[in-house]
Amino acid sequence: MERPDVLEKDEMEELLVKIVDNADVIKSLMGAVDKLKAAGIIDLMTGLVNDYLPTDVDFLGKFFSSKEFTVSMMKTLNVLISVMGAMGSEKNSDMIKGLMFNMENITDNIHDAIGDPKKYSPLKLRNLMGDEDIMLSMSVMMALMKGMGQIMRRIGPQK
Repeated sequence: MERPDVLEKDEMEELLVKIVDNADVIKSLMGAVDKLKAAGIIDLMTGLVNDYLPTDVDFLGKFFSSKEFTVSMMKTLNVLISVMGAMGSEKNSDMIKGLMFNMENITDNIHDAIGDPKKYSPLKLRNLMGDEDIMLSMSVMMALMKGMGQIMRRIGPQK
């Protein structure tokens, strides 16, 4: 009796010909997989699959066909579409990339501030107002709050 998991000679030859014909594609895919592995993405995905995905096929079927899954997918797609729209503008794209690529520095500063909070006297606060980075950040925050307020007024409940 022949094992179903063993390829016959003709099938093996056909498979090898396809591999040779598509060697450039396979090498490219392997390069991408190597980069994902070096970045730890493969290990992360393997850990998620092993730790969090249930093996119960019925559960997976019910979950992926549930209203909750559909609603969450719609919300996720709406967010992705708005992010893609924001990234479509060169000005927005540059700003978002700049913030995201420097996010570690920002969070390090936040963690430092949480770990060692400073006490600021009114005089110290007044002196900080002359710092260019503080003034720029305050201007950005004021512009952000103004813009958010205008948007919230348009989309919020009407009086």
